[in-house]
Amino acid sequence: MSNNVRLEVLLNAVDRASRPLKAIQNASKSLAGDIRTSQNTLRDLNAQASRIDGFRKASAQLAVTGQSLNKAKQEAAALAVQFKNTENPTNAQARAMEAAKKSAADLQLKYNGLRQSVQRQRTELAQAGINTRTLSTDERSLKSSISETTAQLNRQRDALARVSQQQARLSAVKSRYESGQQLAAGARNAGMVGVGVATAGLYCAGYRF
Repeated sequence: MSNNVRLEVLLNAVDRASRPLKAIQNASKSLAGDIRTSQNTLRDLNAQASRIDGFRKASAQLAVTGQSLNKAKQEAAALAVQFKNTENPTNAQARAMEAAKKSAADLQLKYNGLRQSVQRQRTELAQAGINTRTLSTDERSLKSSISETTAQLNRQRDALARVSQQQARLSAVKSRYESGQQLAAGARNAGMVGVGVATAGLYCAGYRF
């Protein structure tokens, strides 16, 4: 195949590819934007799932601490009654009663902190549209949304990869065409120089004649 024919083939290919190349570039930008949107959505959904998990753990810890607090209060009350009813209480009894009171007081502080934390988390979940009274239902819906968004994100990434490959192929065609144009221009310039030299030679020969 001659150089001229090859250049013509490339020219036709670029003519056919110029529109698709622009379309592919636009599609690539659009997909990149869609991917960012899906990533942000997925991040928000995962944050909600994390808040639900944190609420469950805090609620469970609150329940356990509440049970421990009730037990500590009962023990402290029993020791106080025993200490009061003892005619000559010992130092050991006094220390045991004080230790029980301190344990109950410490647990009360922990319980109060956990209760405030649970209430704050419940409010945050409500602001996100999650009702803690129907937490299991909302959690299932959230997991479904996470799965759907993850699948959508994977599809978008696959599509972007295919578009990028097509863009690379079309860019290569365009690059080959542009290189061919440069070679052709160089050849034309060289030909014109050759014609000029030959013409000058004829003029010189005529002059000598």
